[in-house]
Amino acid sequence: MPRLNLCADDSRAAGEDPIGTAPHWAEVTVLELDVPMWARLRDVNAWTPEQQAVFTALRGKVEASGAGFGLLMSAPATPGQPLRVRHYTLSAAGDGTLGGYVRRDYASDLPQSEWARGLHDTLLDPSALTGGDRTGGDWTAVPAPDGPDLHVCTHGTVDAACGRYGVPVYQALGGAGVRAWRTGHFGGHRFAATAVDLPSGLLWAHLTPELAVQVARREVTPAQVAGHLRGHAGLPPLAQLLDRHLLVQHGWDWLGRARHATVETHPDGDHTVTLTASGPHGPETYRAPVLTAAPLHLRGSSHSGDTAPVRQFTLGTVTACAGHA
Repeated sequence: MPRLNLCADDSRAAGEDPIGTAPHWAEVTVLELDVPMWARLRDVNAWTPEQQAVFTALRGKVEASGAGFGLLMSAPATPGQPLRVRHYTLSAAGDGTLGGYVRRDYASDLPQSEWARGLHDTLLDPSALTGGDRTGGDWTAVPAPDGPDLHVCTHGTVDAACGRYGVPVYQALGGAGVRAWRTGHFGGHRFAATAVDLPSGLLWAHLTPELAVQVARREVTPAQVAGHLRGHAGLPPLAQLLDRHLLVQHGWDWLGRARHATVETHPDGDHTVTLTASGPHGPETYRAPVLTAAPLHLRGSSHSGDTAPVRQFTLGTVTACAGHA
């Protein structure tokens, strides 16, 4: 059997536009877990009843609210440390000019095997982070550092493309003094090297070591890297197309604005996106059609020859709505 290409190579060769592939997260929990622990968390059949109950409750939360959540597993700088979590919550339009996510850090004396406690207490019962109904509490709030964190998928055992392209990107970021994390699979093998940029909430595709450093330092314009943007996780996937357009138009300062959006689906399969952003003189609202383009047929994994249709979209004319400041 001939050796398969890496799925990320196929994606680049096909000219796939990655915009609109970022997941939609209202909040994100980052668990600092040693790499061997990643496989244990992903092994559903080995979960304890407590761990199963946490994910059942999380599914119920998503179904009730429609708000998704992100789970990232990042290797701590020093292996074998007690469990530590970073919890990001999405800013809402109307909260001044703050955009992206707000980060809060918590340390504990719990072993890393108690990762389900970290998910429960950040995503289901945040009162436990400050003691709650547990005597003394399990967590200690610690100051969160300023600046970005680049979470680079290096999970080569899930997909070879992430090991091949993710590890050099992670190493280059660290060598350049950017705070970067070796991170377990979070979706999108074919976009390797792929990264989650927090607190901005941007997801990136097909990063090279040099480009990753330039993106982290904002040494390139959004227009120069628009083709590498998967989208802003704070918005629904189709709204990410309009958000990218506005990011290119306004520059990196756009990320300082809280944004929310609605997506209207029409009978013909096309869509209309309405996006409202906080602005220096009040809310600003934009609207644009999102049109369905011809799909690509690509593999979702480097380890399988099977292809599937991959949706592609184009953005129509963008208009500023009446009352726009």
